Amino acid sequence: MVWGVTGVLDQVQQPEAFTRAHISGTLTVNLTQVGAHVIYYESHGPAAVSAGQLKVLDASHRAVAVRPYSLDLRYDVPGMPGALGTAIGVFEADHTGAFAISANSPVRDAQAQLAIGDDLAPATLRAVLLPVLTALLSIIAAIAIAARTWSRRERKDQP
Repeated sequence: MVWGVTGVLDQVQQPEAFTRAHISGTLTVNLTQVGAHVIYYESHGPAAVSAGQLKVLDASHRAVAVRPYSLDLRYDVPGMPGALGTAIGVFEADHTGAFAISANSPVRDAQAQLAIGDDLAPATLRAVLLPVLTALLSIIAAIAIAARTWSRRERKDQP
């Protein structure tokens, strides 16, 4: 139980470390890991930017493809009471270094911002599923041991 709660709380705190920029500006982030990176839209209203409106450039000013985020992933934005962060796009970084992210979309919310960070979904699922599976396997093992013990006692009691 503590294992699951600790894992979920760790994921809830992850957005605090995201790099952010106002939606009208360019978000520049120095990536230290290759692979998938998620772009989030943070606002008090629904996401007003889609993956198709995002532009990602690497340090050589080459465009990097952005695909829509396939799940419905949202979180409470740290430091913006009542605001939600919504995963809107994913891009693959094939090298480390600086990447510039911008949105080609007019947005009415003056506080709206883009954030870049890790995908919260896989780690949150692991934080929940691993403890649940461990508990389930423990219960199955306990039932099997109890049944075997009962079966042995029944055989001993027979003449």
